[in-house]
Amino acid sequence: MERKILLNNKLRKPVLALGGDLKGSCAIALGREVSIDDGFGDLADLDNFLKYRKAVEKKRRSLGLSRHTIVCDLHPGYVSSRYAEELCAERRDWCSLLKVQHHESHLASCLTEHGITGRTIGVAFDGTGYGRDGNVWGGEFFVFDGRTFRRVGRLEYLPMPGSDAAIREPWRMAASYLYRAFGKDFLKLRIDFVRRVIDPKKWNVVRQMIDKKIHSPLTSSAGRFFDAVSSLVLLKHTVAHEAEAAIALERIAQDAADQTYRFRLTKSGDCTVVDTGPVIKGVVRDMLKNRGAPYIAAKFHATIIEIIAAACGRIRRAYHIDKVLLSGGVFQNDIVLKGVKAALSGDGFRVYHHVKVPTSDSGLPLGQIALAALTGR
Repeated sequence: MERKILLNNKLRKPVLALGGDLKGSCAIALGREVSIDDGFGDLADLDNFLKYRKAVEKKRRSLGLSRHTIVCDLHPGYVSSRYAEELCAERRDWCSLLKVQHHESHLASCLTEHGITGRTIGVAFDGTGYGRDGNVWGGEFFVFDGRTFRRVGRLEYLPMPGSDAAIREPWRMAASYLYRAFGKDFLKLRIDFVRRVIDPKKWNVVRQMIDKKIHSPLTSSAGRFFDAVSSLVLLKHTVAHEAEAAIALERIAQDAADQTYRFRLTKSGDCTVVDTGPVIKGVVRDMLKNRGAPYIAAKFHATIIEIIAAACGRIRRAYHIDKVLLSGGVFQNDIVLKGVKAALSGDGFRVYHHVKVPTSDSGLPLGQIALAALTGR
């Protein structure tokens, strides 16, 4: 699918943006006009990548020998990032390569869609993005000063045992959250997750991975937080598709919840950190009280909304900004998007979210182009 977007300012030279991997997309920017192609799917699939590459090559041929910038994601393992490096190696005299952070691209995409140029708060909630500190980001708060993004908040880091295996097997994230909240005593909890999902032999391996920091990158991902709660409540121990566990949790959530789980906002340097331990303990308490899954799911969604509103309120007090951008795959969740908009608007914020461009990774190329423009590339 092709989309056309106009930039606020004319680019100094053409830009070719290669997006990310999970939702393959690419874009070319000439002057003020951006043309985005998406819908290629996961680029780890060879057929998807070949279709994506054909689209990229077509866009690049339209540039001829004009000097241009190629922009890709900061993640060194992305297929799209390695492809960008190959393209630049072919024409070093004619193009330069710029790598940009995943969540900054999400927010720059929303910024550009709405033509915003001033200072804003940015909330980027999704599943996975390579962070500047080498950790797996996905529950992030930023401040945009008119030129650059600065991360000023996040969900707390937790181990992601098995790395990508923790995405395919969300029980690993549930166990990681329980282990952080209760220690090894979580195995004594009289809940179905412990009784029916946890395999003692597998858990022993996973525990050692966490304890010894082996193949267990730290993550602040909101997507993994949703996975963990879905696995706890719905006993979703494996998934076949991206966001499958989170979508299942959204589907069974009651329309509204008048209660939330406790959480804490702490500080790590100049960064606000959301302590999610009390949330997990609250979920377990409700499970022990035999509260239904729809009730717990609704209460968890209400908690996510309150976390975002509370963090934005703290950031506004520190930076005196009343505009908020929302971007990332979590905002495909209708309960979260509507709830956050209502909560922030009710607190006096001006709220911006995606309308023309997808909030998912399909919208990354527009943000990548915007970031290239901001750096003068």
